[in-house]
Amino acid sequence: MEYLIIDGYNVIGCWPDLKRLKDHALADARHQLVEVLREYQVFTGQYIILVFDAYRSKGLKTTEYLPGMEIRYTDHGQTADSLIESLVAKLADRNQIVGVVTSDWAQQQIVLGKGARRWSSREFYLEVKKIAGQISNAAGRTQVDRPTTELGNRLDLKARKILQNMANKNKRS
Repeated sequence: MEYLIIDGYNVIGCWPDLKRLKDHALADARHQLVEVLREYQVFTGQYIILVFDAYRSKGLKTTEYLPGMEIRYTDHGQTADSLIESLVAKLADRNQIVGVVTSDWAQQQIVLGKGARRWSSREFYLEVKKIAGQISNAAGRTQVDRPTTELGNRLDLKARKILQNMANKNKRS
């Protein structure tokens, strides 16, 4: 399994829409990020661990589990960086493929040293946009292909004419 660990507040602070939203409603920015990541996770199949510093959420250490995804809040006073480093070390010890999303240069160097790949928040933003486009294209193809699933579209012309004639006779009766 491939893991993707994301510094949540770092991403929120770097993505234009989320950055604007956080200035007015931080909880809404977190929620929107989770929704975007859920769609991304389903498409890519990566297991996502989204990490938030508890000092910004005013909460205690908690973990919320969603299909293919965890949302972790650190202990009060613990940084997202320290939790991310710990997670990378544990997963790397189990020979898992791990990626980390953060724009913190020092954090990037640490996770690279532990064998993880790294994406800046901006690089990941572009990747998510690319994937969203692929999802839209796939959905568009599904809409175009939908008529072929109707029975009438799967019948040859002769069979359709026979059924049409039968329907017309039933209307007259």
